[in-house]
Amino acid sequence: MIRAATFLVMLAAPTFAIAQVGCMPPEEPFAYEPPADDPELRALIDEQYQDYIRGTEDYLNCLNAEATRARAEYQAIFDRYLRYFGENAGLKSNAPG
Repeated sequence: MIRAATFLVMLAAPTFAIAQVGCMPPEEPFAYEPPADDPELRALIDEQYQDYIRGTEDYLNCLNAEATRARAEYQAIFDRYLRYFGENAGLKSNAPG
């Protein structure tokens, strides 16, 4: 039984670690107003902002997916808790006594 539990923890650990670093915000573009008389620099700055916008969309999608996963995990564990403890299930206060 202990071996099975240890094995399950080992399987879950990499997934947890990946989830923790999976949603990385994009690097902000440098706040430099593009000069009207330098088309190359203007194009470079435009590209940086476009990369940031695309990266932010990916980041927000990742956060939404992680939130959905976390809610499903919470619900499954909470349902199991209710199944295990039935009428005795309930949260105890963490407030100092």
